[in-house]
Amino acid sequence: MRITAEHMPLPGGPAPGGGLGTMDERYEARLHSEPAALAPLWHRLQREGACTAYQRFEWIGSLVRILADKHGARPLLIEVRRGGHPVMILPLVFLRRQGHRVIEALDLGACEYAAPVLAPGFDPSPEEAERIWRAVRAILPAADLIRFDRMPARVQGVANPLALLAGTRRLDLTASGFVLEGDPQTLLKRVCTPSLYKDLSRRNRRFDSLPGARFVATAATAEMDALFEVMIAQRRARFHELGRHEPLDRPGFVDFYRAAALAAPGGPVWMFGLWADGEWLAASYGLVHGGTFHGVLLTMAGDKWRSLAPGLLIAARIMVWAREQKLDYFDFTIGRQAYKRGFNPIDQTLFERAEPVTLRGRIALGLIRANASAKRRLERHPALFERARAGIRLLRRLRAEKS
Repeated sequence: MRITAEHMPLPGGPAPGGGLGTMDERYEARLHSEPAALAPLWHRLQREGACTAYQRFEWIGSLVRILADKHGARPLLIEVRRGGHPVMILPLVFLRRQGHRVIEALDLGACEYAAPVLAPGFDPSPEEAERIWRAVRAILPAADLIRFDRMPARVQGVANPLALLAGTRRLDLTASGFVLEGDPQTLLKRVCTPSLYKDLSRRNRRFDSLPGARFVATAATAEMDALFEVMIAQRRARFHELGRHEPLDRPGFVDFYRAAALAAPGGPVWMFGLWADGEWLAASYGLVHGGTFHGVLLTMAGDKWRSLAPGLLIAARIMVWAREQKLDYFDFTIGRQAYKRGFNPIDQTLFERAEPVTLRGRIALGLIRANASAKRRLERHPALFERARAGIRLLRRLRAEKS
């Protein structure tokens, strides 16, 4: 399926920027329902232009193939052209949620950031972003709410057109990370707090003394498949122990992460493991794109290994590995886990743009924002937050015992 719409700027409007020469100012939006329809273009733009790892063709393709039907999602893959030349791919999705219809970034719970895939040299101004949006808006299906959240301001140094739109607001939610630079062998000493570096050095010496101790980093299919099973087993054991709901138990999510890892040998997915004394102590799953490492999943063995803090050890070794690969940024993504503070990360602001179209959409947006605000307030009071989480875990454990 393909639907097209065109938008011509008003006479006397600003000339387009973007470094794409003297192209016609006209923007045209085309709607596709399958990633395969855009495959050659998508691969070229992600290779030569700008995108995050979460909008790579391999990631989005696996997401659509495995999760879309299970979650009642209708992909809306928008190709934007200017003067007949492709400048952007915008992956969106149509969903029905709790009595309202919503269009949002193609995420389905598996993407940390909302952003388009941009052509090389295309760096739109706010005025251009509005013209692009009007062309896109013209081909979207009817909905109660159009909402993009967790938008970074820039994508590989280029302005994110979604974040330039009028009505965009800062979220009370941040991602964090730090720049990777210099000698890999001295990286941890430079980025860690003194106390964490001392603690890591002690734990690393203990790990290295174990029989067969080794750190594994792989993008090879067979090795990733084996490590993936280890990671899932460790994660489920840990969540069961804590009495917490396991997000990967949602329909299709384990299959999605496995398929995304195996979809393109050599990247963007990499898997990591710590092995010693005949067993895996920790496993991790991450994405590499555009000089950045994104942490996605991390698990560890419990029981006798807990005092070694294998999760912390594998995270530190991945950082050193990333610098050895000449990556220049380590992205912790979203979340305020306590261990991150020891690496002195810098917060990155994220943005939201919401467009309620109907009364239902306005009500839905109000509820979404109220829930998010309540969660942020709890997180600012750790003791209260932990009591609330403990209560939820107790209720889940009681329900599980009754069933």
